Amino acid sequence: MSGAPARAARRRALLRHAALTGLAAAVVTAGSTAGAWRTGQQQTGRDATQVSKTVADAVITSLAEYDFARPAGYDRTAVLDRLDPFLRSGTLYRVKLWIVDGDLARIVVSDVPGLEGTTRIRDTEPLRSIGSGGLGSHDVPDDGEHRYEAAHRRGLREAFLDFRDAAGNSMSLEAYVPVSPQTLTAVATQLPPLLAGVLGLGLATLPLSLAAARRARQRAERDAALATLAMTAAERERRELAQRLHDGPIQQLAAANVVLSVDPAAPLARTIVRDSIRDLRTLTDDILPQTLSAAELASRLPALLRAAVPDAVALDVRVTGDERPPDLTDGHALLIARSARELVRNAVRHGRPGTVTVALTIADPLRLTVHDDGVGFDPRQPPAPGHFGLALIAQAVADAGGNLDVRSRPNAGCTATVQLPLG
Repeated sequence: MSGAPARAARRRALLRHAALTGLAAAVVTAGSTAGAWRTGQQQTGRDATQVSKTVADAVITSLAEYDFARPAGYDRTAVLDRLDPFLRSGTLYRVKLWIVDGDLARIVVSDVPGLEGTTRIRDTEPLRSIGSGGLGSHDVPDDGEHRYEAAHRRGLREAFLDFRDAAGNSMSLEAYVPVSPQTLTAVATQLPPLLAGVLGLGLATLPLSLAAARRARQRAERDAALATLAMTAAERERRELAQRLHDGPIQQLAAANVVLSVDPAAPLARTIVRDSIRDLRTLTDDILPQTLSAAELASRLPALLRAAVPDAVALDVRVTGDERPPDLTDGHALLIARSARELVRNAVRHGRPGTVTVALTIADPLRLTVHDDGVGFDPRQPPAPGHFGLALIAQAVADAGGNLDVRSRPNAGCTATVQLPLG
């Protein structure tokens, strides 16, 4: 074949090859674009959720100490101080703290003061998810509600961190998390080279790989900085608690010891010791979980106690009776759970037992029994210095109208029984 027919055949072959190459390039380009878009969306969602979880671990416990339904129930400056490290570092772009009241949600605290007091109906996304008890991440809508974020909305994701405050109000911290749109930008920039053919695909996608590596490095640096911020916030909480212990109850107990050494019957000493016990109970309330409903008592008690017992000690928890009697309140449930936890910890710490048995009968009165097979002690002897856990429990139960009975003998274990009337 020569001349015009040969040239025509070569031309058809080239056209066919070009068509196939173009089709392959189009398929690869379409697949790469769709995949990168989907991956980018998923990655930004995961990034926003991870950042939000870390922020929640650092600040939600502190925020839950307030009552946001009352203007006098919280300190706006203190709330923003907790969040300020994340805002200044760029980890968060904006925050809005919502309180839920039926079908309405209202902003009580924001780093933009003009937003405070804003009320919205919870009938549209993303506000519909507020108060559901989860952690959700969403694109920032383009509407009047988000006018302060409109200029940056394509680089932001909003996440809602649900919790309950000290008064049981349903709250949600709306956090705006900066995310990187580099994946989609890189695909749009490299689309023409991809269309040039499959042969140039490797070179054309090199910027994507570099962008992915750069994003991974940026995420690692951001996560490290975020972890440092979270640890700093947690350490500050521990320092504040340690300072309160040092300046309050410890100093008072030291003063009581001095006074008692001179005159054991002195009324002042008894007053100091009583005040110290009250302060220590308050600090114990700060440390132990603040939320335990009456309906959760039977199901959550075993896990709460298991966390207080080392693996070497066997723990047997039995709950019997009516799971939710009419007069059982959240306050009863929390007091019983705290008493059980302290009695178990006291048995493990001082009794060196092999087995601890806990029996709770849910009735009126509530009856909690904690028995250990440890070394026991003589209840007639005064407690050793620092062993005031039983005294704290006895006082707390007595204040609620109940009583604590402790029976023990040396080398015969110990049995502690709490009875708490519901009426």
